[in-house]
Amino acid sequence: MLIQSYFQENHLLFSIQKDVLMENSREFYQEFEKSMDGMKFAKLTLDFSNVKFLDSSGIGAVIKASSALHNRGIEIYVTNLNKNLNSVFRLSGLNHILSILTVDEYLSKFPEFTKALEP
Repeated sequence: MLIQSYFQENHLLFSIQKDVLMENSREFYQEFEKSMDGMKFAKLTLDFSNVKFLDSSGIGAVIKASSALHNRGIEIYVTNLNKNLNSVFRLSGLNHILSILTVDEYLSKFPEFTKALEP
């Protein structure tokens, strides 16, 4: 399992459990779609606390997922990026299409997910 999900009110949080690479990026996207099936929500957060690396396939899967959400009018947040992932998101332009928040910023905005994001 690559994604663990938490739901509060109209907000879905996906905690990505491991690096998203060429060998599992298709599985990541399929889990992503399946986890959202039948859910009604206005906001989705991708928590990268357990991810150390994304290769180009992983970046592509995140872009594909975010495009599907944007087309449905869903707000997307990203949190818990390490220094390397933060650089990857900036270099790939993901920081222009996703709201990237530090953990502190995120928890001040969405305190209902404090337990889900505890180490």
